[in-house]
Amino acid sequence: MATDGTCASLQDTEELCSTFGLHKGYHGVHRYPLAKIVMLVLVETMIAIDYGIGRYKTDETQLLKPMLKTLREGDLLLADRHFAGSNLYWLYESEGLEYLTPAHQKLKISRLKKLWSYGENDFVAKLKIGDGYRRENPDMPKCITARFIQMEVRIRGKYQRVWLVTSLLDAARYPADEIAALYGRRWRIETMFRRFKVDMDSDLLRSKSPDAVYKEVAARICALNIVGTIMLEAATANNVDVLRISFVDAVRTIIAFAPHLAVRPPLQLPAIYGRMLVEIPACQVPYRPNRSEPRKLKFCKPHYPPLRTTRAEWRNQYAA
Repeated sequence: MATDGTCASLQDTEELCSTFGLHKGYHGVHRYPLAKIVMLVLVETMIAIDYGIGRYKTDETQLLKPMLKTLREGDLLLADRHFAGSNLYWLYESEGLEYLTPAHQKLKISRLKKLWSYGENDFVAKLKIGDGYRRENPDMPKCITARFIQMEVRIRGKYQRVWLVTSLLDAARYPADEIAALYGRRWRIETMFRRFKVDMDSDLLRSKSPDAVYKEVAARICALNIVGTIMLEAATANNVDVLRISFVDAVRTIIAFAPHLAVRPPLQLPAIYGRMLVEIPACQVPYRPNRSEPRKLKFCKPHYPPLRTTRAEWRNQYAA
Protein backbone atom coordinates (compact mmCIF):
# COMPACT_ATOMS: atom_id res chain seq x y z
CA MET A 1 0.00 0.00 0.00
CA ALA A 2 1.44 3.37 -1.02
CA THR A 3 0.24 6.88 -0.24
CA ASP A 4 1.16 10.32 -1.50
CA GLY A 5 -0.41 13.63 -2.40
CA THR A 6 -0.72 15.84 -5.45
CA CYS A 7 -2.54 19.00 -6.54
CA ALA A 8 -5.10 19.70 -9.25
CA SER A 9 -5.81 23.13 -10.69
CA LEU A 10 -9.41 24.37 -10.66
CA GLN A 11 -11.40 26.92 -12.58
CA ASP A 12 -10.89 30.53 -11.49
CA THR A 13 -14.31 31.11 -9.96
CA GLU A 14 -14.81 33.09 -6.78
CA GLU A 15 -16.48 30.16 -5.01
CA LEU A 16 -13.61 27.77 -5.74
CA CYS A 17 -11.01 30.37 -4.73
CA SER A 18 -12.66 30.84 -1.34
CA THR A 19 -13.21 27.10 -0.80
CA PHE A 20 -9.82 25.71 -1.86
CA GLY A 21 -7.54 28.75 -1.73
CA LEU A 22 -4.76 30.08 -3.95
CA HIS A 23 -1.08 29.17 -3.88
CA LYS A 24 1.35 31.99 -3.13
CA GLY A 25 4.88 31.23 -4.27
CA TYR A 26 8.06 32.80 -5.56
CA HIS A 27 6.36 34.20 -8.66
CA GLY A 28 3.38 35.60 -6.75
CA VAL A 29 -0.16 34.38 -6.29
CA HIS A 30 -1.18 31.42 -8.46
CA ARG A 31 -3.72 32.20 -11.15
CA TYR A 32 -5.97 29.23 -10.34
CA PRO A 33 -7.21 27.71 -7.07
CA LEU A 34 -5.63 24.38 -6.16
CA ALA A 35 -7.11 21.30 -4.54
CA LYS A 36 -4.95 18.91 -2.52
CA ILE A 37 -5.57 15.22 -3.29
CA VAL A 38 -4.15 12.28 -1.29
CA MET A 39 -4.52 8.69 -2.53
CA LEU A 40 -4.05 5.20 -1.15
CA VAL A 41 -2.91 2.87 -3.94
CA LEU A 42 -2.21 -0.85 -4.18
CA VAL A 43 1.33 -0.89 -5.57
CA GLU A 44 1.06 -4.35 -7.17
CA THR A 45 -2.10 -3.58 -9.17
CA MET A 46 -2.15 0.25 -9.40
CA ILE A 47 -5.72 0.41 -8.04
CA ALA A 48 -6.77 3.34 -5.84
CA ILE A 49 -8.64 2.11 -2.76
CA ASP A 50 -9.28 5.48 -1.11
CA TYR A 51 -8.64 9.19 -1.53
CA GLY A 52 -9.17 12.53 0.20
CA ILE A 53 -9.63 16.09 -1.08
CA GLY A 54 -8.93 19.32 0.79
CA ARG A 55 -7.73 22.89 0.50
CA TYR A 56 -4.32 23.55 -0.96
CA LYS A 57 -2.88 24.43 2.46
CA THR A 58 -4.30 21.30 4.08
CA ASP A 59 -1.57 19.01 5.39
CA GLU A 60 -1.46 15.74 3.50
CA THR A 61 -1.20 13.79 6.76
CA GLN A 62 -4.55 15.25 7.87
CA LEU A 63 -6.17 13.91 4.70
CA LEU A 64 -4.52 10.52 5.22
CA LYS A 65 -5.63 9.93 8.83
CA PRO A 66 -9.33 9.20 8.08
CA MET A 67 -8.30 6.82 5.29
CA LEU A 68 -6.28 4.62 7.65
CA LYS A 69 -9.57 3.16 8.89
CA THR A 70 -10.10 1.55 5.49
CA LEU A 71 -6.91 -0.54 5.79
CA ARG A 72 -6.73 -3.94 7.39
CA GLU A 73 -4.55 -4.92 10.31
CA GLY A 74 -1.10 -5.97 9.12
CA ASP A 75 -1.14 -3.91 5.91
CA LEU A 76 2.16 -2.26 5.01
CA LEU A 77 2.08 1.48 4.29
CA LEU A 78 4.77 2.88 1.96
CA ALA A 79 5.19 6.66 2.03
CA ASP A 80 7.72 9.43 1.51
CA ARG A 81 9.34 11.46 4.30
CA HIS A 82 6.39 13.87 4.45
CA PHE A 83 4.50 11.05 6.21
CA ALA A 84 7.45 10.27 8.50
CA GLY A 85 7.76 11.14 12.17
CA SER A 86 7.51 9.37 15.52
CA ASN A 87 3.98 10.68 16.16
CA LEU A 88 2.80 9.36 12.78
CA TYR A 89 4.58 6.04 13.31
CA TRP A 90 2.67 5.64 16.58
CA LEU A 91 -0.57 6.45 14.73
CA TYR A 92 0.14 3.76 12.11
CA GLU A 93 0.92 1.20 14.80
CA SER A 94 -2.20 2.10 16.79
CA GLU A 95 -4.24 1.27 13.67
CA GLY A 96 -2.50 -2.11 13.41
CA LEU A 97 -0.44 -1.12 10.35
CA GLU A 98 3.19 -1.67 9.40
CA TYR A 99 5.07 1.23 7.82
CA LEU A 100 8.14 1.96 5.70
CA THR A 101 9.28 5.53 5.04
CA PRO A 102 12.54 7.47 4.66
CA ALA A 103 13.80 9.06 7.86
CA HIS A 104 12.62 12.59 8.51
CA GLN A 105 15.12 15.19 7.33
CA LYS A 106 15.45 16.64 10.86
CA LEU A 107 16.13 13.31 12.54
CA LYS A 108 19.72 12.87 13.76
CA ILE A 109 20.46 9.18 13.18
CA SER A 110 23.78 9.33 15.04
CA ARG A 111 22.05 10.42 18.26
CA LEU A 112 19.65 7.49 18.44
CA LYS A 113 19.99 4.96 21.24
CA LYS A 114 20.51 1.56 19.63
CA LEU A 115 18.79 -1.42 21.21
CA TRP A 116 20.37 -4.09 18.99
CA SER A 117 22.07 -4.20 15.63
CA TYR A 118 21.89 -6.52 12.62
CA GLY A 119 24.83 -4.88 10.86
CA GLU A 120 26.67 -1.63 10.32
CA ASN A 121 23.73 -0.02 8.52
CA ASP A 122 20.86 -1.99 10.01
CA PHE A 123 19.79 -1.56 13.64
CA VAL A 124 16.78 -1.14 15.96
CA ALA A 125 16.55 1.95 18.16
CA LYS A 126 14.23 3.96 20.37
CA LEU A 127 12.57 6.95 18.70
CA LYS A 128 11.33 9.70 21.01
CA ILE A 129 7.93 11.33 20.52
CA GLY A 130 7.92 15.10 20.98
CA ASP A 131 6.35 16.57 24.10
CA GLY A 132 4.06 18.78 22.02
CA TYR A 133 2.45 15.77 20.35
CA ARG A 134 2.04 14.04 23.72
CA ARG A 135 0.32 17.10 25.20
CA GLU A 136 -2.18 17.03 22.33
CA ASN A 137 -2.70 13.28 22.72
CA PRO A 138 -1.89 11.91 26.22
CA ASP A 139 -2.26 8.33 24.93
CA MET A 140 1.05 8.63 23.07
CA PRO A 141 4.04 6.95 24.76
CA LYS A 142 7.34 8.71 25.33
CA CYS A 143 9.07 6.68 22.62
CA ILE A 144 8.53 3.89 20.10
CA THR A 145 10.76 1.16 18.71
CA ALA A 146 11.73 1.30 15.03
CA ARG A 147 14.25 -0.26 12.68
CA PHE A 148 16.69 1.86 10.66
CA ILE A 149 18.23 0.66 7.39
CA GLN A 150 20.61 2.60 5.17
CA MET A 151 20.33 2.04 1.42
CA GLU A 152 21.77 3.50 -1.75
CA VAL A 153 19.28 4.97 -4.20
CA ARG A 154 19.57 6.75 -7.51
CA ILE A 155 17.91 10.18 -7.47
CA ARG A 156 18.02 12.31 -10.64
CA GLY A 157 20.89 10.26 -11.99
CA LYS A 158 23.03 10.44 -8.80
CA TYR A 159 23.47 7.77 -6.16
CA GLN A 160 22.69 8.87 -2.59
CA ARG A 161 22.62 7.19 0.82
CA VAL A 162 19.17 7.21 2.42
CA TRP A 163 18.01 5.95 5.81
CA LEU A 164 14.73 4.01 5.89
CA VAL A 165 12.54 3.64 8.97
CA THR A 166 10.22 0.66 9.35
CA SER A 167 8.24 -1.30 11.92
CA LEU A 168 9.43 -4.62 10.41
CA LEU A 169 11.93 -5.36 13.19
CA ASP A 170 12.73 -9.03 12.52
CA ALA A 171 15.74 -9.20 10.16
CA ALA A 172 15.30 -12.96 9.67
CA ARG A 173 11.80 -12.52 8.25
CA TYR A 174 12.47 -9.16 6.59
CA PRO A 175 16.04 -8.91 5.23
CA ALA A 176 17.40 -5.41 4.65
CA ASP A 177 17.88 -5.84 0.90
CA GLU A 178 14.27 -6.98 0.47
CA ILE A 179 13.01 -3.98 2.45
CA ALA A 180 15.10 -1.66 0.27
CA ALA A 181 13.65 -3.25 -2.87
CA LEU A 182 10.17 -2.99 -1.37
CA TYR A 183 10.54 0.73 -0.82
CA GLY A 184 11.42 1.14 -4.50
CA ARG A 185 7.86 0.11 -5.35
CA ARG A 186 6.56 3.28 -3.67
CA TRP A 187 7.45 5.20 -6.82
CA ARG A 188 4.62 3.44 -8.65
CA ILE A 189 2.17 5.87 -7.06
CA GLU A 190 3.86 8.61 -9.08
CA THR A 191 2.89 6.66 -12.20
CA MET A 192 -0.64 6.52 -10.80
CA PHE A 193 -0.68 10.32 -10.48
CA ARG A 194 0.58 10.60 -14.06
CA ARG A 195 -2.32 8.47 -15.24
CA PHE A 196 -4.74 10.62 -13.26
CA LYS A 197 -3.39 14.05 -14.25
CA VAL A 198 -1.92 13.51 -17.74
CA ASP A 199 -3.52 10.46 -19.34
CA MET A 200 -6.99 11.32 -17.98
CA ASP A 201 -6.52 15.08 -18.40
CA SER A 202 -7.20 15.88 -14.73
CA ASP A 203 -4.47 18.46 -14.24
CA LEU A 204 -7.07 21.23 -14.69
CA LEU A 205 -10.57 20.20 -13.60
CA ARG A 206 -13.57 21.62 -15.42
CA SER A 207 -16.09 21.94 -12.59
CA LYS A 208 -16.99 25.41 -11.32
CA SER A 209 -18.46 24.63 -7.89
CA PRO A 210 -17.03 22.72 -4.87
CA ASP A 211 -19.67 19.97 -5.01
CA ALA A 212 -19.03 19.46 -8.71
CA VAL A 213 -15.25 19.27 -8.05
CA TYR A 214 -15.77 16.46 -5.53
CA LYS A 215 -17.99 14.60 -8.01
CA GLU A 216 -15.55 15.10 -10.89
CA VAL A 217 -12.60 13.78 -8.90
CA ALA A 218 -14.65 10.78 -7.76
CA ALA A 219 -15.75 10.05 -11.35
CA ARG A 220 -12.20 10.26 -12.70
CA ILE A 221 -10.82 7.98 -9.99
CA CYS A 222 -13.66 5.49 -10.66
CA ALA A 223 -12.77 5.54 -14.36
CA LEU A 224 -9.12 5.04 -13.45
CA ASN A 225 -9.99 2.01 -11.34
CA ILE A 226 -12.30 0.55 -13.99
CA VAL A 227 -9.53 0.66 -16.59
CA GLY A 228 -7.06 -0.71 -14.03
CA THR A 229 -9.40 -3.59 -13.16
CA ILE A 230 -9.84 -4.51 -16.84
CA MET A 231 -6.05 -4.36 -17.29
CA LEU A 232 -5.62 -6.69 -14.31
CA GLU A 233 -8.16 -9.11 -15.74
CA ALA A 234 -6.41 -9.03 -19.12
CA ALA A 235 -3.01 -9.58 -17.50
CA THR A 236 -4.32 -12.57 -15.52
CA ALA A 237 -5.99 -14.12 -18.58
CA ASN A 238 -2.86 -13.78 -20.74
CA ASN A 239 -0.21 -14.43 -18.05
CA VAL A 240 1.31 -10.93 -18.39
CA ASP A 241 2.60 -8.57 -15.72
CA VAL A 242 -0.07 -5.89 -15.32
CA LEU A 243 2.58 -3.22 -14.74
CA ARG A 244 3.96 -3.84 -18.24
CA ILE A 245 0.63 -3.08 -19.96
CA SER A 246 0.32 0.41 -21.44
CA PHE A 247 -2.48 2.36 -19.74
CA VAL A 248 -3.04 4.66 -22.73
CA ASP A 249 -3.29 1.75 -25.18
CA ALA A 250 -5.64 -0.05 -22.79
CA VAL A 251 -7.95 2.99 -22.78
CA ARG A 252 -7.84 3.16 -26.59
CA THR A 253 -8.67 -0.54 -26.86
CA ILE A 254 -11.61 -0.21 -24.47
CA ILE A 255 -12.96 2.78 -26.42
CA ALA A 256 -12.59 0.84 -29.70
CA PHE A 257 -14.55 -2.14 -28.36
CA ALA A 258 -17.19 -0.05 -26.54
CA PRO A 259 -19.54 0.43 -29.55
CA HIS A 260 -19.62 -3.34 -30.20
CA LEU A 261 -20.31 -4.09 -26.53
CA ALA A 262 -23.15 -1.54 -26.57
CA VAL A 263 -25.10 -2.80 -29.61
CA ARG A 264 -24.35 -6.52 -30.02
CA PRO A 265 -26.76 -9.17 -28.65
CA PRO A 266 -26.08 -10.37 -25.08
CA LEU A 267 -25.00 -13.83 -26.25
CA GLN A 268 -22.13 -12.31 -28.25
CA LEU A 269 -20.82 -10.07 -25.44
CA PRO A 270 -18.60 -12.68 -23.67
CA ALA A 271 -16.76 -13.42 -26.93
CA ILE A 272 -16.28 -9.70 -27.71
CA TYR A 273 -15.11 -9.00 -24.16
CA GLY A 274 -12.70 -11.94 -24.32
CA ARG A 275 -11.27 -10.61 -27.58
CA MET A 276 -10.77 -7.22 -25.92
CA LEU A 277 -8.84 -8.88 -23.08
CA VAL A 278 -6.53 -10.41 -25.68
CA GLU A 279 -5.92 -7.07 -27.42
CA ILE A 280 -5.17 -5.05 -24.27
CA PRO A 281 -1.82 -6.77 -23.39
CA ALA A 282 -0.66 -6.53 -27.01
CA CYS A 283 0.97 -3.16 -26.33
CA GLN A 284 3.45 -3.40 -23.47
CA VAL A 285 5.89 -0.83 -22.15
CA PRO A 286 9.56 -1.90 -22.30
CA TYR A 287 11.31 -3.05 -19.16
CA ARG A 288 13.64 -0.17 -18.21
CA PRO A 289 14.95 -0.50 -14.65
CA ASN A 290 16.91 2.44 -13.19
CA ARG A 291 15.92 4.62 -16.14
CA SER A 292 16.96 8.28 -15.83
CA GLU A 293 15.54 10.98 -18.10
CA PRO A 294 16.58 14.67 -18.32
CA ARG A 295 14.02 17.20 -17.13
CA LYS A 296 14.18 19.16 -20.38
CA LEU A 297 11.71 20.01 -23.11
CA LYS A 298 12.07 18.33 -26.47
CA PHE A 299 9.56 20.54 -28.27
CA CYS A 300 9.33 24.33 -28.10
CA LYS A 301 6.58 25.98 -26.11
CA PRO A 302 3.63 27.62 -27.91
CA HIS A 303 4.26 31.10 -29.26
CA TYR A 304 1.45 32.63 -27.23
CA PRO A 305 2.43 34.40 -23.99
CA PRO A 306 0.99 33.00 -20.72
CA LEU A 307 -2.11 34.63 -19.23
CA ARG A 308 -0.98 36.19 -15.95
CA THR A 309 -4.46 37.23 -14.77
CA THR A 310 -7.97 35.84 -15.01
CA ARG A 311 -9.82 36.15 -18.32
CA ALA A 312 -12.40 38.47 -16.73
CA GLU A 313 -9.66 40.85 -15.54
CA TRP A 314 -8.01 40.77 -18.98
CA ARG A 315 -11.30 41.63 -20.70
CA ASN A 316 -11.93 44.56 -18.35
CA GLN A 317 -8.45 45.92 -18.99
CA TYR A 318 -7.88 45.24 -22.70
CA ALA A 319 -11.17 44.39 -24.40
CA ALA A 320 -12.84 47.19 -26.33
